[in-house]
Amino acid sequence: MLASRMRRQAAKHEENGFDREPCGLSVAGCLGSERIRSFCSIAGWMHQMLDQMLEGMLVLNLNLSIEIANRAAAHIFGYRPDELLGQPLTSLLQTPEQISIPSVDFPHRPVKSLAFATGRHESLGRRKDGEIFPIELSVSQSVVEGQSTLTILVRDLTERRSLEQSLFDAEARERLRIGQDIHDSLCQMLIGVHYQAELLQEKLRERSLPESALASRIGEFVREASDCARALAQGLMPMAISPAHLPQALGELARKTQERSGAACRFALVGQPAVRDSATALQLYQIAQESVSNAVRHGKPNQIEILLGEGAGSVYLRIADDGEGMDPKAACGTGLGLRSMRYRARMIGGVIRFESKPKGGMIVLCTVPSGAREKEKRKDRRR
Repeated sequence: MLASRMRRQAAKHEENGFDREPCGLSVAGCLGSERIRSFCSIAGWMHQMLDQMLEGMLVLNLNLSIEIANRAAAHIFGYRPDELLGQPLTSLLQTPEQISIPSVDFPHRPVKSLAFATGRHESLGRRKDGEIFPIELSVSQSVVEGQSTLTILVRDLTERRSLEQSLFDAEARERLRIGQDIHDSLCQMLIGVHYQAELLQEKLRERSLPESALASRIGEFVREASDCARALAQGLMPMAISPAHLPQALGELARKTQERSGAACRFALVGQPAVRDSATALQLYQIAQESVSNAVRHGKPNQIEILLGEGAGSVYLRIADDGEGMDPKAACGTGLGLRSMRYRARMIGGVIRFESKPKGGMIVLCTVPSGAREKEKRKDRRR
């Protein structure tokens, strides 16, 4: 009946030269209905396009419930398309709101509801089997027949992050090689020259020749050059931190920060977080190092807290302080420190969030997938 009425209406409008009227259906009503799809060529074409898309696509209503999911999106999260319909978007995401973070001095301040601005966002997804993985969401908003909808393109970043990590590891190996070459060759040669300059100075001084002072200055310059070369070599050779030693390193960072800044800085380990590997441990440590440095330099806090824990399938690192804070817009800025922390979080397949308000302190929260599932998979392979 509905199909016949719509056809007659369209034919009458075309005969009289009128523009076609909107059908009155929402996006979900059109593309989600077999009855309409059977006679609407546009809906049929849209269905084919959605199913053939290589990128995942989700259409949500204003309650962030899924109304349309194509095959690619369902495959990314390990579901069938029909299993996703009606599900809240939060069931597919790993968000900080899902993690219970205990803190006495700086209680967790989760937002009451999940909201997305249009544009690109990096987040952590949750597959049907519970696996946590990095994703990119491209969000756009449109109004169809007076109803607002959100369209989200979903990309699985697992392979990209793995390739980026491989490039990062190759770069680290090359830096290590250069640092070792400087230490083993250039530094040793400079030490030898410094020793020879000291011998020359001694002989010139025994003969009471004025050139002994020049030889002494040359020796001092060579020694300074040797110290610079050694410092350069140490900077090129990356720090090594294993997952087991990460809590100890963070505790030492808190102790040194308190000694140098005068601010009360403490570290707390919550449970036994399963950090995946040494690369993840190193990046988490350097994020904490940069966060604490920024807090002391810009925020002038009285208290700083570093937490490392695990919850809801994710390892989290949280640095909070009671300093000056910053304007929320500045937290989205392009400062070197913030960009560096975002880059490090991406390198280990994680996401980082900055919460701040003027005079309200600063909270840096980085979450990465837990290594517990990978350990279980390795055990299963051995069996």
